[in-house]
Amino acid sequence: MWAEQNTLLEASAMNPTAVGDSQPKGGQEKVNYALLSTTTLGRVRGFSIELLFMLHEGGGRCCDLSERSGKSQPYVHRYLRNLRKYELVRQNDAFWFLTEFGAEFVKYLHIVYNNIIEYRKKKERKKKEERKLEESSPPKVLKQVAISLWLQDSDRSRVEKEVVEVLVKHYNETGSKFLYFRDVYHFADNFKIRPDEVNQLLMSLKQDRIVYSFRDKQHNAWKVGLYKAFLEGLKASQGIT
Repeated sequence: MWAEQNTLLEASAMNPTAVGDSQPKGGQEKVNYALLSTTTLGRVRGFSIELLFMLHEGGGRCCDLSERSGKSQPYVHRYLRNLRKYELVRQNDAFWFLTEFGAEFVKYLHIVYNNIIEYRKKKERKKKEERKLEESSPPKVLKQVAISLWLQDSDRSRVEKEVVEVLVKHYNETGSKFLYFRDVYHFADNFKIRPDEVNQLLMSLKQDRIVYSFRDKQHNAWKVGLYKAFLEGLKASQGIT
């Protein structure tokens, strides 16, 4: 039960008195922080914390703790000896119990654990509220970037204009400044040109900072998109912010 919380609990164990949100809330036991003022608690972590919670529910023999935790008896016994060295547990014949020090430490960890749960609940509630607000809000309408004037004034080739026009149209529809193509042949097929013409066309658009292109290794495809500065220039000429 406690294993998944160990990382967070270990961080708290490093300095119990310094954790601002570790104060007990209504219904929680008060913790003797003066008793916990020791650097040895920073060494208590992982399976040691699991053992402390098991012993908090009542004393137990090493074999019982082994069965409950699924660890071997020698493994459990080694951790119990370490906890005894830190004065967190004591042994009475075959049975192991928490010391007063150990009981205070477990109370502290209970408070931290409960605060972690409360924090996560608040975070989840906030996410739900944000999702509801987003779902209830009207969809954002992208201001359309006109390309007709640029096409009219530009001295680019027919295919170069077509590439820019397709990318601007895609941006107006999706808000994305780029398109993916499987390879050079896919690009050439889309714009009805020969594959050996693709490189020269893209070089011409790239050197004038209109369109960029590169091989996206993550998606194993060619990424062709509009330079941000070029797009911002089109927007500025149309008074779009």
